[in-house]
Amino acid sequence: MNKITPPVCGLLILMKNDLDSSTPEDSLGPNNNLVYLKLEQTPAWAQHHTHQSQELFTRDMLLQVLSRSQLVVCYKAKDLLRTALQFYKRDLNWKQVAGCRIQDPQVSGWLLDPAYPSSCYQDLLNKHCKRPTTSPALGTKKVISGLSSLYWLHMELCSKLKSQGLWDLYSDMELNMIPVLAAMESHCIHVDKEALKRTSDLLGTKMKQLEQEAHRAAGQIFLVTSNTQLRTVLFDKLRLHERCENKKLPKTINKQQQSTSEAALSQLQDLHPLPKIILEYRQVHKIKSTFVDGILSCMMSKNYISSTWYQTSAVTGRISAKHPNFQALPRKPLQITKQYIQGKEEEVVTVHPRAMFIPEKGWTFLAADFCQVELRLLAHLSSDPELLHIFTNPQADVFTMLASQWKGVSQGEVTSEDREHAKRIVYSVVYGAGRRRLSGILGVSADQAGQFQDSFLQTYREVQAFIQRTIQLCHKQGYVLSIMGRRRTLPNINSPDWGIRMQAERQAVNFMVQGSAADLCKMAMIRIFHLVSSTTSISARLIAHLHDELLYEVEDSQVEHFAALVKSTMESLQHIDHLGVHLKVPLKVAVSSGKSWGSMSELNIPQPSPSPSV
Repeated sequence: MNKITPPVCGLLILMKNDLDSSTPEDSLGPNNNLVYLKLEQTPAWAQHHTHQSQELFTRDMLLQVLSRSQLVVCYKAKDLLRTALQFYKRDLNWKQVAGCRIQDPQVSGWLLDPAYPSSCYQDLLNKHCKRPTTSPALGTKKVISGLSSLYWLHMELCSKLKSQGLWDLYSDMELNMIPVLAAMESHCIHVDKEALKRTSDLLGTKMKQLEQEAHRAAGQIFLVTSNTQLRTVLFDKLRLHERCENKKLPKTINKQQQSTSEAALSQLQDLHPLPKIILEYRQVHKIKSTFVDGILSCMMSKNYISSTWYQTSAVTGRISAKHPNFQALPRKPLQITKQYIQGKEEEVVTVHPRAMFIPEKGWTFLAADFCQVELRLLAHLSSDPELLHIFTNPQADVFTMLASQWKGVSQGEVTSEDREHAKRIVYSVVYGAGRRRLSGILGVSADQAGQFQDSFLQTYREVQAFIQRTIQLCHKQGYVLSIMGRRRTLPNINSPDWGIRMQAERQAVNFMVQGSAADLCKMAMIRIFHLVSSTTSISARLIAHLHDELLYEVEDSQVEHFAALVKSTMESLQHIDHLGVHLKVPLKVAVSSGKSWGSMSELNIPQPSPSPSV
């Protein structure tokens, strides 16, 4: 999607020196001021001394507002900060606003009710502010009234945050995330545009080739992207469902017809060539439309992109991205077989959308990834002795050890398939994936998938006890909390409808693990951000956040020093005293670097030697 943001032409600021509620909401009061800061840059040829002095006054005034110790309240504060950084990019560095603490009612309203955040300011006001509001006529009185209501809304939300035990999470974490995300949006990520266009053409050719192969396999021409036409070919003409022994194929939810989903096609791919061709077509189509053409549409005439990062969109507390969605870019490259030409061997071309992203000249990408953070959190939350034991050896391959314990074989006997199964089963337990969903992922029957899950939970009995404990607590109090106190209310936890109740139970367990992982990642972003902004010697900038991974752009001369700093900072989050976090397992962070995002190689950072005793 093409990001079209209308230019900001100015800022309205209500400066209140008296917070006395006796002043009418549409009046200024004797010690208050309404200030309009114009943000329209005058072209160089038209600049006069008066214009320049006006621009300097606006900039200095804005800086004072952003850095003052008094209370500043702004709905969508990140957008205000990003606007300031973009408008004054020639003479305003992101480090100058790094310590900015603007109170944002959008963030506090979302923290109170993450599953149902208000869609706009007026909705938030109606939901939380019980003060009687009048609707003055248009003009200055309306503006003053609107800005006064913003203050009272903030006060009401603060009171609710404190009463629900969310104040520390808001003030220590979510408030500090605002300048982090604003700075991220002000940094550009450079893209190899020509390589992206060549990749788009190559994928387009591959899609046409796969379409022809699909028609040959089906024995007729049909629209490959139409599920209705594909269903007719697979089940009415080829009758593949009749050849499925002991496999219950998924049906569509509404009409209960045979499904053409990925899970269904995976189960059919050994019976006929067509399902496998369709699966490959869909993979190529998704990469072309979403990750290649989608990124090109965000660039227009530029050679760089800058995602929009959302703090309040995910119920688990995770950050999300759009225009483009960085977090959805595939980790692994896609192998494309070029069209066969008689007399020549088939040529396999590797397409890797991440490889199109390149650092600025003289800079390097550096990625820091929390290793198996959700499994580590599951071990901590469940206190399962077998899981805890896995993490006592920092050099061990966690999923190989897991498969070894689960299957009762030595680590040397664990196959790559065993390891992958163990990994998938762990996350199916964490995310509450049912037997059918797991069977589609592993390519086995639903019964086998159920047996895998059952045997895993038999091996790690305390995990099952943790799941039951979490569900019972949620039934009792109606909500669950992450390790840092993030709250998710689940109104359907006691629903008489079995399906709805089961979904709420899965969400409760999932939130405990995924919400806690989100907390750790945010705290890592904040700590590193403050370390970098408080020194002039480090110039690294955070450019993307990918669930459990942080991506930085670092000057070549600073890579090793910064890598060690990032690793030690992230791993130190095992203990966060002021939030009462003390994990029973160590955190492990893998750091890698490269001259493109698709060619990162792991950095071996030596453990810091213990300080000599004095």
